[in-house]
Amino acid sequence: MYRLVFQPHTPARPPVAGDVSRLLIGRAADCGLRLAEPGVHEQHAAIERRAAGYFISDLTNSNGVHVNSTAITTQRLTTGDEIELGTVRLIFEVVHEPPPRRRAFDVWQLLGAGLVAGFVAGQLALFAWILAQPHPRNARIDIILPQAPGLPAAPAPGTVPTLRPLASSLPPVTGAPEILTRMVKIIHIDRPDNVTLHIVIKAQVGDRQLDPKAVAASVQCFRSPAQPGQLQWLTMPATWDNFKTKEFSARLSEPCPGYIVRTYYRNLPQDAVAVPPAQLP
Repeated sequence: MYRLVFQPHTPARPPVAGDVSRLLIGRAADCGLRLAEPGVHEQHAAIERRAAGYFISDLTNSNGVHVNSTAITTQRLTTGDEIELGTVRLIFEVVHEPPPRRRAFDVWQLLGAGLVAGFVAGQLALFAWILAQPHPRNARIDIILPQAPGLPAAPAPGTVPTLRPLASSLPPVTGAPEILTRMVKIIHIDRPDNVTLHIVIKAQVGDRQLDPKAVAASVQCFRSPAQPGQLQWLTMPATWDNFKTKEFSARLSEPCPGYIVRTYYRNLPQDAVAVPPAQLP
């Protein structure tokens, strides 16, 4: 941006600011700066903004433009140059735009930004702590927990299932068991003959990953509630994905009209199915 300042011997006029790429000077109506003084042509001169700066060109072809008292055809202008157009004298000045005003320091905005940054850092630290905690699969599963009344104890983790005699007969009780979380659920039982059971069990535990060593299932034959057979523990697979089903085949110790199938997880009863249902305590 620049401005042209009229000299004192020229009729008093305010300075003219130029911010266009090409300013036409002369008497004509299409000139950006119109001058009616003697010696001024219709289109006398032009000031152009180029990459190297501001340049003035003579449009009269008759030495009608002087810069610092020297006739020119095209001349680069610098601050303080005097331009003569006929009887008009102008001083060329480059005007630099003022720098943008700095925003005042706002202590409240700084405090708010600090609180937000602290909150985000706290959340990241909390997530990092949660991820650093031991995986549930590393938790101990050999802790002895109290058993529900009337239900046989599950085998110790890592041991081979064996046949165990029932400690006492199960009295007939009507109604559903008091506590069955059903995270290891019995989906289907098929009995093709008097001594064989085909059992489908689904695991849907709340842990991030199912621990097969913590799963147990038992089968017990019953002639009547007062005449239970041997308690048989099913062999669990080495791998078992959570929310997946597994099929088991159990052979009863003797032909019997009724049976009970129970499941456990981490020594806690999960599900029980009896045929007939009255045998389920």
